[in-house]
Amino acid sequence: MKIERIEIDSRVLGGNVLAIRDFDPAADFAAFERGYLAEYNPVYVSAKVPLERISDVQAMESAGFQLAECQIRSTVKLRKPYDVTAFPYDFEPVVREEELGPVLEIAESTFVHDRFSVDRAVRFGVSGARYREYVRQSFLSPDEAVYRLVDRAGCTVAFKTHRYLSGAEVLLLLGGVRADYKNLGLGLINEYFEFNELIRKGIRKGITHISAVNYPVFNLEIAQLGFRILATFAVMRKIYSRDAGE
Repeated sequence: MKIERIEIDSRVLGGNVLAIRDFDPAADFAAFERGYLAEYNPVYVSAKVPLERISDVQAMESAGFQLAECQIRSTVKLRKPYDVTAFPYDFEPVVREEELGPVLEIAESTFVHDRFSVDRAVRFGVSGARYREYVRQSFLSPDEAVYRLVDRAGCTVAFKTHRYLSGAEVLLLLGGVRADYKNLGLGLINEYFEFNELIRKGIRKGITHISAVNYPVFNLEIAQLGFRILATFAVMRKIYSRDAGE
């Protein structure tokens, strides 16, 4: 097992946030836990366990971890561009700081299904602050990109971010629609534009992770865009400070 400090989450919650990698039920978890407590004094620790390994989930529960989220990993093959000529929008890369502001505003308010926003032990507002920081990281990172969907008046109405894994594959990260444009079908249109841009760049495969309770995105990706499920995970978490995020 390995432990990793999550920089953005630590900054937002105001204390060390850790992730356990490669959980091993046969290892001495108590000793492992004492080690990371002594080194990091964390406020929040998570681990992602394949959902079919119920015994591993139960082992984490025995160690004081609780279920925070069921997560789905899925993939899509990018083949043929979508016809977007009827849609009055442009899909543009965000390359200047002044273009980023409206995107960050959407990111701060659009996510309501993630494990931080639904966790009563984490204060309200942490989720939005996290996503602002993750979008900013994509803006600054050379292997990630931020795009915005712009209407004819020049207003940002949606955004997408992704990370290039190779010349033919991306990790689809975040996406969101401005609050007053939701329920208008813009989520699907936003996906069309992103896929077209990726195809134009030679990308042929996308991978993503979503919460199983995010029904709008789940239905969009599986039912309408042809995503295929690769794996499901139980995201477990343990909070070491009741003041996490306060």
